[in-house]
Amino acid sequence: MDNSAYRFVFALLGLAAPAIASPEFDTLVTPFLEEHCYKCHGEKKQKGDIRLDTLSRDFTHGENAILWKDVSDMLITGDMPPEDEPRPPVDAVTNLTRAIDSELRAAAESLRDGGRIAIRRLSHTALDNTVRDLLGINLQLSKNLPADPDLEGFNSLAITLDANPEMVLKLQDNANAIARRAIASGPDVRSEHRYTIGTIGHGYNVEERDGHVITSSSRDRKHVMWPQDFVAPQDGVYRIQVNGFARDLRTDLENQGIEYTYVRESYENSLKKRKRKPNDVPRLVSIVAIQASEARHMDAATVPGRRVGYFYLGNESDSQTVDVRLYEGENFMVHYAAAGALNQSPIATVNGEERLVSDLLHVKAIHVSGPEIDAWPPPARQQLLGAGPNDATDARSRIDAFLERAFRRPVPEQTQNAFQRLYTTGLEQGLSPEASMRNVVEGVLTSPRFLFNYDQGDGSDAWALANRLSYFLWNTMPDDTLRTLAASGELLDPQVLRQQAIRLLEDEKSARFVQDFTAQWLGLKDIELMRPDPKLYEDYDPLLESLMRQESEAFFAHVLRENLPTRSFLDSDFVLVNERLASHYNIDGVQGDTIRPVPLPAESRRGGLLGQASILKLTSNGTRTSPVVRGVWILENLLGDPPSPPPADVMPIEPDVRGSKTIFDMLARHREVETCADCHRSIDPWGFGLEHFDAIGAYREVYRNGQPVYAKGSVPGGEFDGIVDMKEVLLGRSSQFNRALTEKLFTYALGHPLTVAEQIVADDIAAANSEGPGGFKDLVVAICSSPLFRGVPQPENLASR
Repeated sequence: MDNSAYRFVFALLGLAAPAIASPEFDTLVTPFLEEHCYKCHGEKKQKGDIRLDTLSRDFTHGENAILWKDVSDMLITGDMPPEDEPRPPVDAVTNLTRAIDSELRAAAESLRDGGRIAIRRLSHTALDNTVRDLLGINLQLSKNLPADPDLEGFNSLAITLDANPEMVLKLQDNANAIARRAIASGPDVRSEHRYTIGTIGHGYNVEERDGHVITSSSRDRKHVMWPQDFVAPQDGVYRIQVNGFARDLRTDLENQGIEYTYVRESYENSLKKRKRKPNDVPRLVSIVAIQASEARHMDAATVPGRRVGYFYLGNESDSQTVDVRLYEGENFMVHYAAAGALNQSPIATVNGEERLVSDLLHVKAIHVSGPEIDAWPPPARQQLLGAGPNDATDARSRIDAFLERAFRRPVPEQTQNAFQRLYTTGLEQGLSPEASMRNVVEGVLTSPRFLFNYDQGDGSDAWALANRLSYFLWNTMPDDTLRTLAASGELLDPQVLRQQAIRLLEDEKSARFVQDFTAQWLGLKDIELMRPDPKLYEDYDPLLESLMRQESEAFFAHVLRENLPTRSFLDSDFVLVNERLASHYNIDGVQGDTIRPVPLPAESRRGGLLGQASILKLTSNGTRTSPVVRGVWILENLLGDPPSPPPADVMPIEPDVRGSKTIFDMLARHREVETCADCHRSIDPWGFGLEHFDAIGAYREVYRNGQPVYAKGSVPGGEFDGIVDMKEVLLGRSSQFNRALTEKLFTYALGHPLTVAEQIVADDIAAANSEGPGGFKDLVVAICSSPLFRGVPQPENLASR
């Protein structure tokens, strides 16, 4: 089922008895459509497969309501009629859009309770967060599960989240492993280890000198190092700290006038002359997870394993820390990923002594700690069996309390008894209290009451509201405060709910909302797809890619925390960058690894989302930019006006890496084909406005072939030449952006695409925010305290607004 079909299904969920529009509406709309619309959307021609002359006036029918709302939206934004057609008088457009809005609101009265799905599985990220907060241990219930399906950018919607047999089997395996780690005692598995010369294992082409283990960059195992005899005792998050520095010894020797001669003649002729980085440029180091048995020297073997972490080291001794996820039985390798890969060791004679001479990584120490567990014995073990070795008293009350936290609402007595029997049966069969309690935890983690949130949308269900709020703003289970307010019913008070929304936003766990919502709304979850060609983009590396995502998340969090106007997403006089990102953007005066607000000069190209490398990289492929993809991204994510999918018989443009054509020339054929021209007329200009940014977000004035960048566009509301002008046009549509953003937030919060009736409510909240002094945080709080979010009838008739 494609996205449009899902959208149609959700519209149908709000069906009511037919209610034909009033005769006054027909008298107003028919002459307007005949004069301005039927030429392209009538009996003889149906551009975009839309026909308006036969469009039913029954606004309670889901498909009809969607089409009428699309008509109204396109008239408001000026996207229709096309620019080459006569423009209707402003008064006529205003009267028609108001009439459509009035009919939609009247129909929405009967759709008020439609659309909500009563059962919604937790997404992978929500599952893992809930396990983390319930058990106090950072393990993944989502490990190796099938990916959550995506719908219109969202992978957390009820209609796409199920629990198929394949998923259930893997869930059982994961739950069993987590239960064994959560209910444990004995010696603390958490540990800290420090490795130096003598305990840092390494390949044969690594040398030890002056208290450091030294290696050059290479793709094979002879050039890596690892903590000797380290084995991860269990799955979890481990903290790795590397102390050292990285610099090019060739440059140092040459600056000091010291001669050196490579042992290999080919290196003598090439490596001395090879392009090198200045020593003041930080170098990339990667952490590669491997099986502990693989932590040994091997001849001519590529570096195996999973790359789980990255950091930069500068040219002076420093410590860098990275948190990585390791699995039981794994070790890790430290790989110098920054310099050019060498097939052989760069050994040269210096002052009569053979040594490595190249771009080198010097490691003095490796420190490893973990796994990350809140306490020992683990919190779940202490909650269910106490901290002592044989403290299994009062198990019944402890299990009941655990069930209420895990299932996030009062638990029926029948369910409580079932889990009590699971525990006592284990004891009767000779299992220890710990082993019996592991059965309980495993059963909880695989129970539908844990995996799903049950939400009828009933405004009197305070527990459902507590879950809705917590999974919206924290992406995890409610805390003690929310549960207490749900138990007393106080959370149903809109003022109390508003206060709790503010509290949750000010808590550090709101970072999960930032990460999860931006992953879906902006598409940041796909940042690792379509890696840029390293031959074309030499400065691109995996850590820069990670920093791109972190920048966008930090920007979103800053606008939220500081309650800035939502138009800040369209343009801002600041960016959030660290030294590496600032260098990528050619912004001077920024030092250090911390991402922080940095002011921009007037007329800067970087302010807002569209100047951020994450968005620009996401909307490109590995070799070039794509104005079509970028234009679609703007329409879908910023303006809430997704174009129709392309006809099935239209072939995609083949990448032209030779640079013999400009992107503008390559897209010209689409604009010449009638079936393509209408959509590309609205898509392409937005994409061309970003053409001054290449596929990794760096600014350019010319293409690789030397031709000047084409960045002009014309859309309803203005013309532009480049990003600065285009952002001014977008700011003129800030109300449209606010509506789109609000609908995205509601979709994420409620877990389903909005019905037309719900869109009307969301649009009213967006309009109030746009017209008032409120900021982005005010908008989120208004969503949380709205009748739509609370699941209660509107306080006043929608049709009267």
